[in-house]
Amino acid sequence: MHANRPASLISFVLIALLSASALAQVYSWKDASGKIHYGDRPPAERQADSRKLAAPPPMDVEAMRSANAEKQLAEREKQQKAKESASKAEEDQAATRQREENCRQARASLASLESGQIRFTIDAKGERVALDGAVREAELGKARNSVDSWCKPAGK
Repeated sequence: MHANRPASLISFVLIALLSASALAQVYSWKDASGKIHYGDRPPAERQADSRKLAAPPPMDVEAMRSANAEKQLAEREKQQKAKESASKAEEDQAATRQREENCRQARASLASLESGQIRFTIDAKGERVALDGAVREAELGKARNSVDSWCKPAGK
């Protein structure tokens, strides 16, 4: 693909030069109503003024390449930023879903403790021990704190 680049560049420059030389002479004349016309050939029925046009400045190929490279870099940066923002949005959605699930579980645990049901825990010996008194109040406090931390709106 890049092997034809010099040949196509030379062709482009030659076409630009040939078209510039073709436009080098312009004729202007006034018609019967006084309107000024321009053309590359003089009119047959009227006298025309001949004007030479200055050749266009030579093309700065390096400037064109540099501008093209800058455009490509800007486009890549734009795509990278779009990808990063999409990734960030996905992460935010996953964190929100996790927060909502944790909130649901914390509320269920608090509701279970507040319902008055006897709750049991396993002690160091592997035996079931009923939660009552101060231990139950401590668990209620933990459950309320859990609800407060997980169920508040994100960012607060």
